Amino acid sequence: MNMVAVATSDYIGALLLIAMLVSSRIRRADDEHPEVRLFSVITILTLIACIVDYLTFYVDGKPGILMKLINMFGNTYCFIANPVFIASWCIYVDLRLYHSRSRIRKYYRFAMIPAEIMVIIAILNNFIPLIYYIDQQNVYHRLPLSYVYYLVDAGYLILSVFIIKGFERRYGKVRFFPMYLMVLPVVLGCAFQATFYGVSLIWVSLAVGLTSMYMALQNEFSYLDRLTGMYNRAYFDYQLDAAIKDPGSKIGAIMIDVDYFKQINDTYGHSTGDEALIDVARVIRLSKPDKVVATRFAGDEFILLAKNTSDREMNAIIDSIRDEVNMFNETENRQYKLSLSLGYAIYEPGKDTVDDFLKRMDDNMYEEKNQKHAKR
Repeated sequence: MNMVAVATSDYIGALLLIAMLVSSRIRRADDEHPEVRLFSVITILTLIACIVDYLTFYVDGKPGILMKLINMFGNTYCFIANPVFIASWCIYVDLRLYHSRSRIRKYYRFAMIPAEIMVIIAILNNFIPLIYYIDQQNVYHRLPLSYVYYLVDAGYLILSVFIIKGFERRYGKVRFFPMYLMVLPVVLGCAFQATFYGVSLIWVSLAVGLTSMYMALQNEFSYLDRLTGMYNRAYFDYQLDAAIKDPGSKIGAIMIDVDYFKQINDTYGHSTGDEALIDVARVIRLSKPDKVVATRFAGDEFILLAKNTSDREMNAIIDSIRDEVNMFNETENRQYKLSLSLGYAIYEPGKDTVDDFLKRMDDNMYEEKNQKHAKR
């Protein structure tokens, strides 16, 4: 084995993961989403494995009981961490897309079984050589059953791809989640390590995959509104620009303004005003079609952007939002009642500029708002 190559790959993996953990510390501290915490756990698990992997190679063949214990327990950790990592990755993907803990409890009782079996085998290996053994000279030897771990890894990677494809069939293309950035390094690393004995590439491959995914997800964070969790104006501008460049797409958008928002702030305070905006975002999410992009445009204004749409669909979405607002006011015990003014416009290529498009939306929304104020 080439200790310099092993040290280099594990060092690069550990360095990438440490940099990622440090840069994401503030966000993790403020984020209560379980998938964010799980991503951090997976990262720490992999960081430890990079360090332990190097130690097992370093002590391999060195005499002494301490060296043998490090070799034994280090390899046990790596064989446990391997299926735990890949199964946790599937759970992360599921949480990232569906945000449903009940779904995890329902499906992953069974999906975790192969990983649990692999963990048990790794523990039993300390008493009965099943996947590897360490001889009297403290030299590690891989056994044929160890290749099952690569098959389990492949199975979970395939499952994660199916999770994404199933989500996309139901809800449309997933944004800011380039799965290939994770899958490709892991597949290549596993293939090389399974083929060439003494090569250590799995953990650095996982580190590269995690870091690549983290960097991709930072693009989404830059497009998110921190208060409501919706996309922000920068993302709306990006999506609108891309839609306008598609000549075959009929673009429509709905502008939404919160009625009497200043009154809510003045009467109940800005914290309650923030709560109202969060409630509006929830109402919009529950009432809009999945293909429609919802953004917080500015202050108490929101915009829904739809491609390949029609006047009929725009009115249907508006009716759905009104129904959801009514249900919210009937069922939620808030200090305030939500009221929204809505107006839509269909983009006319060759005639509209972006400003024209936004102004027609705004004018239509204010027409409704003025009618409400006239009645008071």
